[in-house]
Amino acid sequence: MGAIDVKTVEDWQAASPWQIYHDQETGASLPVPPGWEGLLYPEVRIALRQPGSGPGFRPNVTLTVERPPKELSELPDYSQALLQAMALTLTDLTVISIDQYERWGVEGRRVLSAYRSGIYALALEQYWFLKDDLVTSMSGTCAVEQHDELAETFEYIVAGTGLASRLPDE
Repeated sequence: MGAIDVKTVEDWQAASPWQIYHDQETGASLPVPPGWEGLLYPEVRIALRQPGSGPGFRPNVTLTVERPPKELSELPDYSQALLQAMALTLTDLTVISIDQYERWGVEGRRVLSAYRSGIYALALEQYWFLKDDLVTSMSGTCAVEQHDELAETFEYIVAGTGLASRLPDE
């Protein structure tokens, strides 16, 4: 996995050796790591999981799309509200870093955090971008001890993520 030197996400996806999953209803897309499997969840546009069997948490990536309410239509306001919601819903959430992030000329945020889910200590690497009144969010989750190994995979996925251009019912 290496950097791909191109000017658009479409060119990036064409140059990537990974398969690209396209969500026809929203226009969003993302690269799929070799061997990862797709999952179906009603509230998630794209969900992928690392192959494996047996006990233990399996790393996964999800992509969601939403139109934020008017009062959260600016990236700083949306980001603050999302972080507050995460603190209420994720057990023992610890935010490790919050970074401004830009991809393909669109401003976004990257948040690295850790939380507990049952017996698992998990790392959550989350990116979100606000473009044309739509938020496209990509989340990579893995066991804390797997994060160093998977951080480059998550970064490669977000580098090739095509942002949504519509909601499914529009």
